[in-house]
Amino acid sequence: MNSPVLQDADAWTEREQLDFFESAELTDILADVVRPMGLEHAKVSLAELHHRPGAGVSGVFEASNGSTTLYLGATAEKLEKVPEGAVRLDSGQGTVVVWLHPADPLLPGLPLATTPALVEEKWGGGRVLEELRTLAYRPLRRAVLLARFGDGNQLFLKVLRKDAQLLHDKHLALLQAGVPAPTPVGPPMDGVLAFHRARGVPLAEDLMHAPDLPLDPKQIIGLLDSLPQALMEFPARPAWSDRLGWYGHAAQTAVPDQAENIAALIQRLAHILENSRRGELVPSHGDFYEANIFVTDGTITGLLDIDSAGPGYLVDDLACFIGHLAVLPGLDVRYARVGDYLERYAKAFEAELGNRGVSASGLYARAACVVLSLVAGARDESNPDWRLAAMDRLRRVEELAGLAQSAMRTEPTG
Repeated sequence: MNSPVLQDADAWTEREQLDFFESAELTDILADVVRPMGLEHAKVSLAELHHRPGAGVSGVFEASNGSTTLYLGATAEKLEKVPEGAVRLDSGQGTVVVWLHPADPLLPGLPLATTPALVEEKWGGGRVLEELRTLAYRPLRRAVLLARFGDGNQLFLKVLRKDAQLLHDKHLALLQAGVPAPTPVGPPMDGVLAFHRARGVPLAEDLMHAPDLPLDPKQIIGLLDSLPQALMEFPARPAWSDRLGWYGHAAQTAVPDQAENIAALIQRLAHILENSRRGELVPSHGDFYEANIFVTDGTITGLLDIDSAGPGYLVDDLACFIGHLAVLPGLDVRYARVGDYLERYAKAFEAELGNRGVSASGLYARAACVVLSLVAGARDESNPDWRLAAMDRLRRVEELAGLAQSAMRTEPTG
């Protein structure tokens, strides 16, 4: 794609960025961008929208003329360098960089992972590639693809902007300690890591179908306690509660009419966090919830997405688990039992944390921070009722904040 470089406009707010990415003005501009590529009269629509608090808004757009379909990536984040072939646009408020997928400016391995012939050559081992499917893609951040071969074997390809070798080393550290992390096929190639599939099914599936609590809380705590000390040598990542202000800002941007209510919630949660005991720094998963835990017959057989693993706090991992459980009933009616499961898990975690001198108020406040971080993520361009989901998550934040305050009243001071 070729376009003259336009002058920078003044800085714009993330709310303005969201509005522009959802506007007909941008899709009309993108229709002009793809016209020289042979897509006359193309219809351009927003497929995905991603808001990273403090950085900016990015999106994926579909352009189709009925016979040919292309995908475009776009971002309002400031890039140090606009790559060759990308288009730099000025909205009049700020700058947007647009590229033809998969030429993501910060994911140089994405063309490798999305090209079937290359995947078959690099990871096929002589097998025929039958399917290559994108499972997740966050522009400028990461992508995950599923590669299925003719013999039924499946590999997951994770494309990273940086630290691919670091993630590879984390997997080896967990596997050496007996933690069932997915096994890497080999070292990273151009920022792409290939993994064998974990055994079992996601705990999310068992939470939907099991007739009773599908995983004993003791197993969850035991798994986290088994994380190796080697993780303490890796860089620490902030927990959700450490970025309360950022996620609060994202929620206010997504549902601006709730800004005052969200600001009050942030103040309440910040006060509780300041006065709750967090416990000792220990090896931590960093993104511990039901989709990243695989189980077989009530036993944990897989622990996924260890990108954030490193020094952290047990209470934050358990709060992440509780926070994600809290939003499940709003995602699917088949999670109807999860409300009861959440209460049982929370009581078990409370008791265990209490034995370790960690405040129950902190558990609930940190879980509320996790749910607050998910409010902006309720925005789904394919779902006209996404605002209802966002409001449901805000109600969950308030409920967890209320539990935190109740627990705080019974805890010793000083």
